[in-house]
Amino acid sequence: MIATPYEIAPPAWLEDELLMVETAGEMPEVALAESLHHLGHGVTGPELDCLRAAAVRAYLKIIERDLDPANLGLSLFRGLERAADNLERLAGFLRRLGWPPPAERWQSLVPRLERYLAAEQAALEAGRPYASASPGQVRDVAAALGLDLAPWAGLLQRLAQAPALDFMALRAMARLQAAGGAAKRRQEAAGWLAIEVLDAQGRPRARTELGLLGADEREDPASRARAEQVWDLLDLPAT
Repeated sequence: MIATPYEIAPPAWLEDELLMVETAGEMPEVALAESLHHLGHGVTGPELDCLRAAAVRAYLKIIERDLDPANLGLSLFRGLERAADNLERLAGFLRRLGWPPPAERWQSLVPRLERYLAAEQAALEAGRPYASASPGQVRDVAAALGLDLAPWAGLLQRLAQAPALDFMALRAMARLQAAGGAAKRRQEAAGWLAIEVLDAQGRPRARTELGLLGADEREDPASRARAEQVWDLLDLPAT
């Protein structure tokens, strides 16, 4: 007897479509809708459930990605704020279906968050001058997963005292710091702030460009603040 919809064996002809939904990226329900549109009206109840289960797994995949501290600063990382948003979206999707989450993977999210917090605490204690999440973002994810944050009170205090970088700023910092340069240089042009790390001879070792404009093509204060934050936190003399 099948205990959950996650245990339904999909027909072979549906496997490519399931893979597409599960690996589509940031919007699992959009991928599901596109898949159903492509398949038309011939999808039966069990086949539909297979596709829905793939969307659930897609949500879990991107949540797990953003709870992995090893991904911090990589292009795929979106941070705890996105993890909290996706947990909320997944919970709503499951409520509409009347489904429980897949038990084993859901239960693994709490220790994943604990490992993230432990890595964050270690980085701050080692002197990293910025946080990868705000206390509010940590609380949102912990509340969604039912994690008691009492043992992490000290970390929450540290997070409250450190500037929190969003995933774009974290990516820029990772790229620039990895270069190990001797100085930094900035240049603004066409709605971007370009930041370079230079070697001892003044030659560029790494460069990142941070956008300054919003959707209306005017300077966006949040984008400006992000770019200036990266510049200020890059601990090198300016040229």
